[in-house]
This record gives sequence, structure tokens and C-alpha cells, in this order.
Amino acid sequence: MELEVREDGLTVTRLPVEQMGSLALGLALTDEEGAVLRALLEGKRVRVLESGLEYKDYCKRAPMGVYQKFMALERGLREMGICVVRDRHR
Repeated sequence: MELEVREDGLTVTRLPVEQMGSLALGLALTDEEGAVLRALLEGKRVRVLESGLEYKDYCKRAPMGVYQKFMALERGLREMGICVVRDRHR
């Protein structure tokens, strides 16, 4: 996971599939995951760049059921308060 600390909160610029699953379950197995979960609990803004969601790299190759599972994990992250945002340069 790649994180940037900004004035208004945290921005995740790269979210690998393994860490996406951990965060969606509320698990902090790394310092970065812990920082994200703490920021959410403290009411800080947490964003993930849409281009940084690794699972989207597999949309043409992954079986539909697997891909849908990761779409559900993304929804879960949104429900936790994480904003998925488009990159400005895209």
C-alpha cells in the first residue's frame, strides 16, 4: 500500500488486493493499514485513487465471480467512509 499524508487526511495511491481485503474486514496487518483504520476512527478523510485499486487491473482476465467479490469489497470500503476518487490527470 502506498499512502500520502495530506492536510485534509490520507490518500491511498496504490491498494493491492491483499490489503484491500484486510481493510474491508477492519484488520490492520501492516502499519499502513493501521494508519488508515485509525484515521477512519478519528473521523479523518481517507481517499483511495481509483487507478490505485489493483483489482481493476484484472477486469478482463479475472473470472466474473472473483471480480464481483472485489467490487463488493470496494463497496464495503465506501461504506466504512473511504472515498474512491478519480485521478485528476485522467
